[in-house]
Amino acid sequence: MSINYITKHEGQFEKRLMQGSLTAILETPKVNWLGARSFELPNISVTGYKAHTRSKGYNAGTVSNDKNVYTLGFDRDVEFFVDTADVDETNQELSAANISNTFISEHATPEVDAYRFSKIATAAITGNHFKEEDSITPENVYSTLKAAILPMRKFGASNLVMYVSSEVMDALERSKDFTRSIATTSPQGIDTRVTSLDGVQLIEVWDDARFKTKFDFTTGFVKAEDGKDINFLIVAKTAVIAKAKI
Repeated sequence: MSINYITKHEGQFEKRLMQGSLTAILETPKVNWLGARSFELPNISVTGYKAHTRSKGYNAGTVSNDKNVYTLGFDRDVEFFVDTADVDETNQELSAANISNTFISEHATPEVDAYRFSKIATAAITGNHFKEEDSITPENVYSTLKAAILPMRKFGASNLVMYVSSEVMDALERSKDFTRSIATTSPQGIDTRVTSLDGVQLIEVWDDARFKTKFDFTTGFVKAEDGKDINFLIVAKTAVIAKAKI
């Protein structure tokens, strides 16, 4: 069967999808959509310096502009049937807008995060870039995170983001391995969260259900039987190509 896909995707719904997403910072910006399912990214490369001589002009360098095409591969769908009478009789509570908003907030956005976390974690495990820890405590959390960041520093601290579980964030907040100043956020509020470490942004994954190494996506997403909890995950943003589409 021949299928004619639309030739341009505007991306308005994706903005709503990414609201509340913990992995929105990983979204690849400014892609060139080739259709509704594929997009391309340019890869510009140039040669470096050559030895200068005074007997002729400048050395010639080369420039290449390769185009890499990516196709979305994780397709999901669902539909809801609501009778018009039910919409009227519930005072618009079951309107399409309310149902869509609830679905995106409670299912679609969390699933995007879960899928991305599990894919990145699986890649780290497959490449032996992971370490099993018996437990994270206030006594070892600082040194553990510092040691994990060290081999990633070559990518630049501003290009890194570290996702941590609520348990790890709590341990870091109570660690005595560093000093800090605590500022009140309101007359009654105190915020003790650590938002960066050695220039690396820290993001707390407050929804533990999204932070697993493997999921069963049969209906929604649930932790797979052989899935593991994640303590922390360090991601080089430049190494990830992520694009969500509705």
